Amino acid sequence: MARKKTIPVETLVETQRKRNRALELRMEGKSQAEIAEELGVSSSSVSRYISQAVKEITRENAEEYLTIELGRLDFLWDLVHPDLKAKDKGYEWKIDRALAIMDQRAKLTGSYKAAELRVIADAKGNVSGEAESMVGQLVDVLHALHAAHEAEQDPDSGEDDQAGEGEDA
Repeated sequence: MARKKTIPVETLVETQRKRNRALELRMEGKSQAEIAEELGVSSSSVSRYISQAVKEITRENAEEYLTIELGRLDFLWDLVHPDLKAKDKGYEWKIDRALAIMDQRAKLTGSYKAAELRVIADAKGNVSGEAESMVGQLVDVLHALHAAHEAEQDPDSGEDDQAGEGEDA
């Protein structure tokens, strides 16, 4: 097995610096050709740098948002949950709040999407089984019709079979 090539840290830092600078210059309105000239790289490298820089910003922001929102939901849950367990006076309305918190958490963590995909996969499996069953039934009916048709014809007379085949063709 080939050994994985290790990139020196200095090279990684320099590449990240170029990504950041390329994004800054692009946001200032410079063209990719101008950025390439300033950084001393090709236009395709500039395009790749900008794309990677934007992806990193988006991912970091999304992860940060998710962490903050889940923290807020935890805080709200901590306020509502003890009253639900104790069944303190007026706890009934908190059931709705608890369900709303659970719903939002499931949406943020992708639990619903995972469950939805599982249901779709199961449904497709069942549809496939049903389709196989329906095709099997159709084949059985066709065999029965073919057998009934052969039984109606006189087995000694090959002329009817040949005439019938000629008309169908």
